[in-house]
Formats: sequence, structure tokens, C-alpha cells
Amino acid sequence: MKVPSPCLCLDGAVRGRLQVGLLVDGVWLVQSESSADPAEAIQPCVEQVLRQAGLTLSQIAAYAVNVGPGSVLGIRATILSARAWGEIKAKPVLTWSSHLAAAWLALGTCDAVVSEGRSGNLNVQRLNTQGPVGELHDSEPKALSNLRLRPIFGGFRHTCELPMGDPIDVWSSLPKIFAEHNILMTPEHPDALNSATVYATWSGQRHSSAQ
Repeated sequence: MKVPSPCLCLDGAVRGRLQVGLLVDGVWLVQSESSADPAEAIQPCVEQVLRQAGLTLSQIAAYAVNVGPGSVLGIRATILSARAWGEIKAKPVLTWSSHLAAAWLALGTCDAVVSEGRSGNLNVQRLNTQGPVGELHDSEPKALSNLRLRPIFGGFRHTCELPMGDPIDVWSSLPKIFAEHNILMTPEHPDALNSATVYATWSGQRHSSAQ
């Protein structure tokens, strides 16, 4: 998918790090970052990016939001903001997963990229030498003991006993990933992604894939 330009990119999936960037013609024009509460920081970060770029919100052609999995609060804040702005200005809200992006970055270095999931499980995106394989899923750590793993940057709050390689930080390579790989989605109702069997969406409602 060709990314509409200018595109306002939002990433709140990493705990303690909100990132906002303006993608113009395939390159970062302006970026902003905050370690404050995402719900409070997103508006100032977006205003800073737009001010430095000399643009207004009405000039944004599309929004691209990381839907995780990751920090529930960060993902909710970015999705809700993008959905509100997109509806007001009738602009598309695109979504992407940092795990899928990380899998493309990690080709040849591991068998799966992972982050901390719910109830001690891990969020897992497998890959081979050609690219990502299968869907993002959750797994018990012991089931991954024979795999070479690399963690998503900021994806763990607790220590994992499994050996892992260097963390993968997707943000800096995002323009290249968007240009080379089809990871941008256009869901009708963008929502937080969580691979666990039971999860909470941005609306706060509980869902179960077993139902």
C-alpha cells in the first residue's frame, strides 16, 4: 500500500514511550517523543510535530497507528485520538503491528519476535528466511525453548527466563518497512490488537475467542 502523504504516525505500544512522527513522501519529516502518560502527552506531541512541519491537522492525509500488542493505555490513547481526528476530517486511519514490522527487520537473525503477553505467556510472531509466518499468537514460554528469539524493544516489564537476542526497535525503520512490505491495514473500526485468548479492546469490553 502506498502511504498517503503527509501521514501522521502514532505509536503508544511501548510502555513509557509515546512516539509521533510525520511521514512525508516516504521519509520522516518531523518526530516527537514523550515518556509522560500517553493520554496527556499525545496532544502536545502532535501539536509539536505539526508546528515544526508548518502544517495543520486538516492537511494530514491519513493516520497510521501501531495497534500492538503492547501497552493497553498507550494503544488506546493513540487509536482513540486517530479515530476522532479521522472522523472529523474524513481521513483514513491505517493500522500496523510492531511485531509484524519487527519480523521483517529480524530476517535471518531469529525464528520469532516476542513480547510479554498475559498470564505469563508471550506474544509471538514467527518468521522464516522469507518473512513472517502465520498469525500473531500467544504461547507458553516453554513451548518456545527451542527457538531463537528476539524481543520487541520495550516489550517486557518482567524478566523472561528464555535466552533472547538483541531487542528490535521498529520506529526508526518504519518508513522503509511501509515502503517495502504490505503491513498497513485499513480496518473499518481500528482497535487494539492482542493475541491472548481473552483481551480488552479500546472500548473496555471483554472478549473471548472461545465464545
